[in-house]
Amino acid sequence: MTNKTIYIASDHRGYPLKQLFISWLTENGYQVRDFGPEGEAPRVNASDYATKVAEAMRGDPTARSVLICGTGQVMAMTSNRYKHIRAALCTNTTMARLARQHNDANILVLGAHVSGQEVALDCLKAFLETETLGGVYAERCQMLTDLGGL
Repeated sequence: MTNKTIYIASDHRGYPLKQLFISWLTENGYQVRDFGPEGEAPRVNASDYATKVAEAMRGDPTARSVLICGTGQVMAMTSNRYKHIRAALCTNTTMARLARQHNDANILVLGAHVSGQEVALDCLKAFLETETLGGVYAERCQMLTDLGGL
């Protein structure tokens, strides 16, 4: 991976996992841009944070990001409304690896209440270490972009 900047955000339920990821990323030479929240205050809107990351990624086409909420669903649904985003909700390393290889996913989405910390960290590693295969898979990605969105 050439771009060592990772955008990250969560909701209150994903906050502890986000903090674990920030520590691991920093220790492993990544620059982290944390889009919030700054704590575990209840009832923050996950969609607000997914939107912040998607908007920031519009100006950085090589960026990769991580979004975390309770199930991951609202983060994935919100961010995939943007035509430049391919967010993959993953529950295991195979999904994370294939999301990168076959779909050039640029956002890893995780559910803090779905995956344990060890599995989630393994998904992050697989996501960051895997490159896209290109070819017919790049054509698929272009088809997704051509569908439009925000």
